[in-house]
Amino acid sequence: MPVIRLTSFNCENLMMRFAFDKVGIPQLRRKLTMVSDQDAADAVDGAFNVLSEDDRTLTAQALAATGSDICALQEVENLVTLTAFHNRYLRRWSRSGYQSRILREGNDGRGIDVAALSRKRPDDIISHADVTLTDLGIVPLPEQSAHAPVFRRDCLQLEFTFGDTPLTIFVCHFKSMHGGRWETRTIRAQEALGVRRLIERRFDDPAEANWIVCGDLNDFLEKDGEVDTGHGLGPLVDGGFALDALMMSDKPALERWTHHYPDEDSYAALDHFLLSPALARKNPRPDMRITRSGLPWRAERYTGMRLPGIGWTAPKASDHCPLTIEFEI
Repeated sequence: MPVIRLTSFNCENLMMRFAFDKVGIPQLRRKLTMVSDQDAADAVDGAFNVLSEDDRTLTAQALAATGSDICALQEVENLVTLTAFHNRYLRRWSRSGYQSRILREGNDGRGIDVAALSRKRPDDIISHADVTLTDLGIVPLPEQSAHAPVFRRDCLQLEFTFGDTPLTIFVCHFKSMHGGRWETRTIRAQEALGVRRLIERRFDDPAEANWIVCGDLNDFLEKDGEVDTGHGLGPLVDGGFALDALMMSDKPALERWTHHYPDEDSYAALDHFLLSPALARKNPRPDMRITRSGLPWRAERYTGMRLPGIGWTAPKASDHCPLTIEFEI
C-alpha cells in the first residue's frame, strides 16, 4: 500500500513584506494577489522579492525538517507569496522543491488563505470558498444571512491518486477563538458541519473512503493532557465520523500539543488530522511527528533543540508546530 507523509502547518502571517509605494505601479499589491497561475507567480518572483524577513528562514527550516510529500498550509496571503517562500526559502532547506504550489483566494478579511505544496500534482483542486449556508443546508445563526459563506477562509479539496488508490484531502482553517472560545464555538461547529456535508456529498459511503481533514481547526480536544469536550468540532468527530490521528497515536497525552498559550501557559493541539474510518483502520497507531524546533523559548515545556536564532517571543518559525502524519492508504 502507498505510504504518504503529510504535514499541516500554520505559517503565521506568511504575507508580503514589500515597499509597494516605491515601485510606481498602481494597486500592485492587489494585482499580485490576483495572480492565480503558478508560472505567472514564478515570473513575478523573478521581478520582486515580496518576502524580506529573517523569520521566514526559520519557517522554512521547520517545514523542511518534516520531509513531507504534501504540505497543507494556513495563513498564506496569496500564490505570489507562497511562490516566494518556496523558491527563496524552502528550496534552500528541503531535499527538493515541490512540483505543485496551490492556493485559491478565500474569504478572510486579512487575506490569509489556506494553501498546499505537493511533490505530486493533484488530479483535481476544488475551492469551496463560495459555498453558502443554504448550499449545504446549514441553519444560519440569528445574526447571519442564509447566503453567507460557510467557511471563514476556505475548505480546499485536493484529489490525488497514488497507484490505483484515491485519496482526498480537505485543507481547512476554522474561525479563531478571538472573542472567546465559547462565544465563537458555534461558528467553528458550522464550519465542521460544512466539511462533513461536503464529505457526505463526495462519497456514497464516507466510512469506507480514503479522506482526511487537516489544518488549524482553532479548537482542541485536549488541553494540558486532559480531555476537553467544550470544542466546536463535534460534527466531524462525534459518533466516529472521523478520528483524530494525534489522539490515536502512541504519544503520551501531555505530548499531544502543537500550540502554546502564553497568557495562561497552557498547551493544546489546534492542528489536526481527522481520518476517515477506513484510513483509521489501516493506520490504528499512526506515525505522528510534531516539529517544535521553531517555537519561541517561552514555550518552556519543550526542552529540545531550537533552531539557531530563535528568541523568547520572536524570532520564531510560527506560533504553531508543523504536525506530520505518515500513513498508509
